[in-house]
Amino acid sequence: MRLPDPAGTRVVLIGVDEYQHFPPLPTVRNNLTELAKLFRSPLGGSLPDGHCTTVLNPTDIDSMLDPVHRAASAASDTLVVYFAGHGMPLSDGSLRLAVRNSERGRKQYASVAFDDLRAEVLDSMAANKVVILDCCYSGAALEGFMGSAGEVADETIIEGTYVMTASAATRAAMAPPDAQLTAFTGELVKAIANGIPEMPDPLDMSSLYKYVHGQLKSQGMPLPQQRASGLGHAIALFHNKWRPATTKPTLAVKREEWFREIGHELLGRLRDVSALAQDQLRPELGDTALIRSLLVARIATQLAQGKCTTTISRTLSSSGVFATPRPNADELYELITKVKSAYEIDGLASSVPFLGGLGLFPWTPESTYMLLIEHWAAQRGRTMPRPRVEQELSDLWDTADTRVLSAHSALPSLPLVAYPDPWAKLKAEPDLRVGTVTAMMLGERGGGDRAWGHWMSTRPWSTLKARHLVQLGGDLVRCQAAQRTLAQYIDMAPVGHDSRAVHVRAAEIIEEQLKDIALAIESMSAIEYELLRERTADEHFQDGCLTTFSSHLLKRSQVFTPFEEHRMNHGTWAALPWWSLVVHGRKEQRAVEGFLNRGNLRLGVAAESPDELVISCEEPELGASWVSARLIFDLRDAAQACELLLLGRRQSVVVDFLTERIDEWDDRQVHLAGSLDLSLGPEIGATLTAVATRALRRLLPDSPGPSLHHEGVPALDRLLGSSRLPRIARCPR
Repeated sequence: MRLPDPAGTRVVLIGVDEYQHFPPLPTVRNNLTELAKLFRSPLGGSLPDGHCTTVLNPTDIDSMLDPVHRAASAASDTLVVYFAGHGMPLSDGSLRLAVRNSERGRKQYASVAFDDLRAEVLDSMAANKVVILDCCYSGAALEGFMGSAGEVADETIIEGTYVMTASAATRAAMAPPDAQLTAFTGELVKAIANGIPEMPDPLDMSSLYKYVHGQLKSQGMPLPQQRASGLGHAIALFHNKWRPATTKPTLAVKREEWFREIGHELLGRLRDVSALAQDQLRPELGDTALIRSLLVARIATQLAQGKCTTTISRTLSSSGVFATPRPNADELYELITKVKSAYEIDGLASSVPFLGGLGLFPWTPESTYMLLIEHWAAQRGRTMPRPRVEQELSDLWDTADTRVLSAHSALPSLPLVAYPDPWAKLKAEPDLRVGTVTAMMLGERGGGDRAWGHWMSTRPWSTLKARHLVQLGGDLVRCQAAQRTLAQYIDMAPVGHDSRAVHVRAAEIIEEQLKDIALAIESMSAIEYELLRERTADEHFQDGCLTTFSSHLLKRSQVFTPFEEHRMNHGTWAALPWWSLVVHGRKEQRAVEGFLNRGNLRLGVAAESPDELVISCEEPELGASWVSARLIFDLRDAAQACELLLLGRRQSVVVDFLTERIDEWDDRQVHLAGSLDLSLGPEIGATLTAVATRALRRLLPDSPGPSLHHEGVPALDRLLGSSRLPRIARCPR
């Protein structure tokens, strides 16, 4: 979201506080004064005085609508029209706005038909249009404001129109006695002037509406109404003045910082790429930094799935995230090439190998992409209806994953915002003995310190920049340890003894905290839960080995050399497993063309000796023309054991099918016939992981895994340093 461009924005503030035939509304004059100050302030983008027009006490239709007509004609970015005064509902359900000389009864022509105001607004070429009505029965203006779907469908694909009214079609608005502003505008002004906690900056209209609606509801006032077309909900007119506390940020704030860090790392080498420039992206889709990160992660995912530059470029060229005109072919090629280079060098991170302590893994870029997609969907779901977000997930990001579709409908941040600090809770405990005992249980006496140390030591990678996960995971294991210890103390304490009551109350506090922890974990993504959960001893060892192995793979240059062996080869590309199969003869080529279309190669795994594992790869239903191949992994070789572990944990591998010919100079020319992203499945993945883990345990008999201050396994690091790493199996695209 962004604030409107002041040069292309016009605001018309209309108010009537003196009437000849209606009761006066003295607060309306103050409404106009306060709103004009806000629009002209830095909160409203410092709108020039000439672009914010105040119309006080218009006497007829011309004096009211002429300023609207001029503003609508001049506005190219955003048009805002505000009216405060008396409203008159008619028997046909329409609304008329009373000017100074208006009368009830037969002289309806002395007032302004809202339809006339509506026509002026909709006739404007401004991309965004906002109407705010603070008058009795203003909800009647919502009926038909947008026109039929067919009339405005073409205009609202990108453009947005938004209407907020002070009351429903059958309710009168209110001005509290002795108040400086009307009830509705007063809450609107307070929200803008003070800011709204935990809402985005700038404030979109939906966030403003939700806050004002909640405030008026708590006071028993008439409730405002809203209606939007296109992307009207996402229009932002003001900055959010609220800032989170700097002393103790909430888990929600820490989580937002983590996502910003992820975006910073992903864009490290790509900031100057023209296709990612701000004016190339549609601002109404949300935070442009997040959109850039998503594009980079999506390209990395497609590269990891074996797609070529041409295919990825074709997908991007039709993407709805780009503004018109879209990036040209050369700009997209530059973007894809730089993402590929960054992925080969350091797995898209400026700090090898795990995104600079952010806890993400280079051997599965899909998980990083999924994490960002879930975050974008949750943010989008705060201002957009669920069906629209689901459609955008499919149209913009080509995903229909059920985890994503459910993520934005959950409570996106409330449990993280409201999550209580257990230590602060203990300080506020009125019974000093209960607070002291609970603190001891969470610390050394109850095993909390030991549980925390063990949890941190089994983190598979550095998560220190993911502060919300560090805090939440630490609180979880401390509380679980304290709960176990307190249960033992309660069992041993005599019934009726003071110490028993103290321990029971301490156990209740721990139980309450565990419920808050469970809510906070539930509100996060599947990827965050994977980073948070406790690891088994084998998983800890595997993670450390993969960290060490990936670091070695990313340090070497990526040079493809045609293999001397002419059947099947296993190897790597960047931090990914990759296979290549050379196809000979016309029959084999036809067979490959067939199962590239079907994508149904069958895998088999067999241990032909304690030190060798053979993976067979075939499609047996092709008769005499079938293609089959064998890959042999030497389990005495640390590099090949690590490669097998990487394969088992990723549970997929891309197979490049190569053809060769001898040219006129007797040189062998290798060409890529096609690639297949082959899913191994959880059963084969688990088998390969178990075999590789046993082999690495034999090679590293005294190594438990990485320690707290070392992401890798030092013994394996030394072993790989003297080993021959896997070949580059990925044929250049």
